[in-house]
Amino acid sequence: MKPLNQKYKSLCLSNSVQKLRRQQCIIFTVLLLSAVSYSWIQFLYSSEKKWDEGIIQLPNTEKLQLYIDEKITSKYTIDQPLNNDLDDIIDDQAMQLKLSGLTKNVTLSREPNDQELNDFYTQYKEQYRESSTFHFTQYLVSNIQYGGQAMNIAQKILDTPPANRDKPSKLINLNTVQVDQLYGVGFSKKLLNKVNQERISLPCWTGPITSKVGAHLICFKKVSIGAIPEMASIKPQLVNHWRYETAKKDTMRQ
Repeated sequence: MKPLNQKYKSLCLSNSVQKLRRQQCIIFTVLLLSAVSYSWIQFLYSSEKKWDEGIIQLPNTEKLQLYIDEKITSKYTIDQPLNNDLDDIIDDQAMQLKLSGLTKNVTLSREPNDQELNDFYTQYKEQYRESSTFHFTQYLVSNIQYGGQAMNIAQKILDTPPANRDKPSKLINLNTVQVDQLYGVGFSKKLLNKVNQERISLPCWTGPITSKVGAHLICFKKVSIGAIPEMASIKPQLVNHWRYETAKKDTMRQ
């Protein structure tokens, strides 16, 4: 009888030990999960705090537009000395590529007579003008900020006495290609026309000039207008150009 009681007691003790171990395992698991959850919450809180502390206060729209404009124009100003020697080469290559594209599908073989070529040269010689360079300061009223009111705002600046205006931009130095890249194709022609209208002195703070970017009030400091080559020096290109325009007109008549 005694051995049976001892065996029973041993079995009960073994069950109690196993039960205790299971309880300890459960408690350990719960504590581990709690620790991991706490650490994760602390990490998220810390990241959110760091993000909040690191938020950058953006400038207002006008200052941001001026900053972008100055950065772009200053880049062109820095690059200008490096590009001056390449301007003539690039312009000539661009004209050759343009004429190559124009005459690619032209089958007209007739040569223009002297009068036709002279008249054609007079009409299109501006397209053969070499690169011009503009040095100016400006007020730029951005379309991004003012939309359809850009011209009206520019006119208000123009009507304001100079002493009461804000300071204009820093001196900008751009050639014809750079002007059109920055402000849209054709804007350099507007600048040339504005300069050519003033025979005595360079225009300064005249009526607003529009571009794809906005409305400009410009004060020219220095302008180097590119020369128009003599007809004899560009005769092969001019003949091809004449053929293209003549073929285009003939096609339109058909």
